[in-house]
Amino acid sequence: MRTLRLLDGLRTDMRKAAENLEFEEAARLRDEVKRLEAVDLAIADDPLARQSAVDAAGEAAVRASGRSTAGRAGQRGGNVKRRGR
Repeated sequence: MRTLRLLDGLRTDMRKAAENLEFEEAARLRDEVKRLEAVDLAIADDPLARQSAVDAAGEAAVRASGRSTAGRAGQRGGNVKRRGR
């Protein structure tokens, strides 16, 4: 129950940050929600899970996001020549 309330609060904060165009903060909160969900699932699967397994599940959730960490949203990849330039 406590975890669900915490996740709901983080999701609400994430949405507010996005509405206020604070995208870096919204992304950080999104990653935190994913990490907490992965840890919660790891503990639910094995209540006697070792801390290292819980940590590994949290790190894997953050790495699996598939998003760039370069900090340059909306950039095209590679050297693309544009017409008329």
